[in-house]
Amino acid sequence: MLEIIICDDDRFMINISSKLVKQCIDNYDLDAKIVCMTTNYKEVVHFLSNNKGKYLYFLDLDFGKGNLNGVDIAKIIKEKEPLSKIVFVTSHDDMGMNILKSGVEAFGFIEKTTESNKMLAGYRKYITLAIRLKGGNESTKNNDKRKVNLPVSIDENISLPFSQILYIESVKTISHFVCYHTIDGSNISVRDTIENVLNNLDDNFMKSHRSVIINKKYVVAVSDGTVKFANGETAACSFRLKNEIIKKCLKQE
Repeated sequence: MLEIIICDDDRFMINISSKLVKQCIDNYDLDAKIVCMTTNYKEVVHFLSNNKGKYLYFLDLDFGKGNLNGVDIAKIIKEKEPLSKIVFVTSHDDMGMNILKSGVEAFGFIEKTTESNKMLAGYRKYITLAIRLKGGNESTKNNDKRKVNLPVSIDENISLPFSQILYIESVKTISHFVCYHTIDGSNISVRDTIENVLNNLDDNFMKSHRSVIINKKYVVAVSDGTVKFANGETAACSFRLKNEIIKKCLKQE
């Protein structure tokens, strides 16, 4: 499966981009998913530290005054993974030559425009091409063998791959129920306890709060009372566990 990272300092624009990428994946049944979406390039770096791999990036070119620009960030990404594919999403028509002069190899360009169909076509083009170069096919598939079986009703079970789990939290309004939050934004509630859930997961998971279990691979930032994930969602973080989470998830001593 092709994994996609979107980084743009404009929150409005990143919402548009992620919506179009998801629409593209769903409409054309592409074997791809968004694994990181952020307005802060440092969170991308944290994500890469915990998740080695070759990703397709949709990267804003202009991060504003006082910040690194898209070319600088692309160089950081290329240092960590030389085979990364970076598509610059930009409103600057004349920046292509400057990027070429920088030595950064761009996978392509998408123009920021009010014509959503034009942008959608651009996303489809590069996602499809990246899938083909990766050696896969364009239809959706899932080969993750580590899964948890969730009984959502008397006669219905859902097999949820570990890699799809973002975090799990106790349901406050119903005793002995937990809710699984997935990387694609889905929520699945089942009868269970946080302690039992943790015992059935692997070392990629830890508690961030007495009632919350997080997937360490997707944590990109930690602040007082909050853990932030690669897709922009947040979960509770206790003061007692904050330093341990920073150490284990962000690789900071």
